[in-house]
Amino acid sequence: MATDTSRSAAWGGSAPSGRRSLEAGAELERTLDRLEARMEALQLSMRTRRSSPRFELWRHDLRETRETWFRLVDPDRQGPICEGS
Repeated sequence: MATDTSRSAAWGGSAPSGRRSLEAGAELERTLDRLEARMEALQLSMRTRRSSPRFELWRHDLRETRETWFRLVDPDRQGPICEGS
């Protein structure tokens, strides 16, 4: 049975750490792109169908998607550092 080295590397397998971090970074970028696309779709649905019975569900889903996006972008919740501080 053949093994997928890229998959095993992404999960802490035998690939060099540089490759592993590169693959993890690429996976994070893909995840962020998917979340951004989901947010855009939810916002469009909310704008175009305000009277839909699903409106509150979309709003809740949008809030959770944004929270997930921010958690992935800034896991330590540090936010931008001002140069003056």
